[in-house]
Amino acid sequence: MRGDAGASELLAYGMKGTPGRVLIVDDEPLVSGLLRDFLTTAGDEVAIAASGADALKIVPVFQPDVILTDMLMPGMSGTDLLDALRRAGVIVPVILISGQPITPEGFFGLLEKPFDLQKLTEVVTAAIDHGRTGRA
Repeated sequence: MRGDAGASELLAYGMKGTPGRVLIVDDEPLVSGLLRDFLTTAGDEVAIAASGADALKIVPVFQPDVILTDMLMPGMSGTDLLDALRRAGVIVPVILISGQPITPEGFFGLLEKPFDLQKLTEVVTAAIDHGRTGRA
């Protein structure tokens, strides 16, 4: 993960938005742990799923405001997860995480690896706000 601004500036920026519930779906514990640590420090409540199948079990219980999912995971890709969520009637914004330059059709946004912390904060905050507006 990278960021041009200092961590304290980014956290202050992230705190401007209303904290939300974020589900991170990634089969790499280091990546999901780093995302969790940053987002919880910014005030968000975070849950982690190691696979798309796990995410589908967690979503009804955790009820996230936004989902961050890796594109390439064993068993179920990020795109497969998005399709399964939409078929189940889950309409929260889903942000795709990818190390490959792709066009994320159907996703709220794209976070490219390595992460830019300011972009992470901006896209998660925008997705939370968008999701809450859509449910109001």
